[in-house]
Amino acid sequence: MDSIEKAKSLLIIPDGPTEKPVIVPPVYQFIAIEIISILYFGALVAMLSIQQFYVIDEVAKKYGEDGEKSNVDHCPKGPVFSNNTSNIVQAESANILMYLGFVGTLIAVVPILVFGSLTDRYGRKFPIYLSLIGILLKEIVMTVIVYKGLPLWFLALGEFFLGITGHFGLFLAAMMGMIADITTPGKDRAIKITILEGTEAVAVAFSILGIGFWIKDGNYRHPLIMCIACTVLSLILTLTLLSETAKRNKKKETRICTKSVMCACFDVYRNGNRKRNRKMLIGQMILCINAGALLGKPNVVTLFLLHKPLCWSGVHIQVFTCIQILVNWGTIFVFIKILHKYLEDYTIIIAGTVSAIASSVTLAISTKEWIVYLYAVIGIMAVSISPLLRSVLSRLVSPVEQGSLFACISSSEFLLTSLAQLFYGIVYKETVSYLPGLVFLITAGILVIELCLSIVLRSIMSKEPMSVTETEK
Repeated sequence: MDSIEKAKSLLIIPDGPTEKPVIVPPVYQFIAIEIISILYFGALVAMLSIQQFYVIDEVAKKYGEDGEKSNVDHCPKGPVFSNNTSNIVQAESANILMYLGFVGTLIAVVPILVFGSLTDRYGRKFPIYLSLIGILLKEIVMTVIVYKGLPLWFLALGEFFLGITGHFGLFLAAMMGMIADITTPGKDRAIKITILEGTEAVAVAFSILGIGFWIKDGNYRHPLIMCIACTVLSLILTLTLLSETAKRNKKKETRICTKSVMCACFDVYRNGNRKRNRKMLIGQMILCINAGALLGKPNVVTLFLLHKPLCWSGVHIQVFTCIQILVNWGTIFVFIKILHKYLEDYTIIIAGTVSAIASSVTLAISTKEWIVYLYAVIGIMAVSISPLLRSVLSRLVSPVEQGSLFACISSSEFLLTSLAQLFYGIVYKETVSYLPGLVFLITAGILVIELCLSIVLRSIMSKEPMSVTETEK
């Protein structure tokens, strides 16, 4: 923690192709990372929330009477016909959102693999520029669709742009690499990664809250313009405020279009010994399962809360999600600061997995509003898994392998998330009429596998103490 909290501590950073060192206090670098991350994730989540409710609204309009405003009640209390219409709207919305999410996340796997690993050789800033350009193109496409009233499937073009530029996975991999560059391994890095993800979560929460009220009357145009403005500001700040943290590694320079570059993110496995690789493989499997189980279901959760018997409004869902995120990350940050004095990271990860399992089961059986609130409380510890495990894995590799590590993690997470979105969407579409909570019971079952792996990882770590970096062959 000393390396980031002491303003006098300085970081030597290569500036541009001449590689002249620039003195940058790590605390300033960390603040720049935080500001850009807030703008990026605020704009991204706002845009995705707009897309989600825009799709649901447009599908509902198709089954309305006047073609302009939806007359379909998500929770009809009248005849069976109205209930059937509501189920059709739910199923069709789930289908469209499922494929849109699948396209964006699946395509993102390749650029994350390629460009994420290159951050160790050519610096961390280029992937950030690429991710920002991708979200800007997505925002422009969606703005044109909303203004011109184009068919919903044109949204796939925006998802393609978002995916081909790495989605948020490439951005996150580069930012995590920067954090690793300016912090020392151990609790310092764990806290800084938690702060970064927590700050991003706060940005996401307020973005969701603001958008919820902004679009409640069907106003999608002005929020999209705001998203474009935030992304442009992020690009400007990245260009002017953010400094490079990774030194250019001339020994590892290769041509971009080669097999070695495509497989560079797996260098972390080729360069390590057998013990290190075993720990990393189990840790990465846990992260992948966690991403697939939890990140693949937001669209389904929204549809579930809109549907009977809960019958929540869009604004209610957005407010609930905002408060849930803020409480989760505020509580987790305090818990980690306290629990780190008494418990190892691996024990906290196990507790987080148990929390995720219990909350998924609770949501599946939610028929009353208070049960949904109970689900949120039970699931608080679940958000601790990602930052703690990323910190653990980053301690296993050397500084020149951080980019490859986070690229490997992000690409595999995105692959599992894309498949999970497809799977959850299909399950929800087929079961919405008689058992809409089944998808969350399946999630709980998947998380049981994660729990078993977490216990195995803790057992291995307790028997084989981990050094700062385990790079010996």
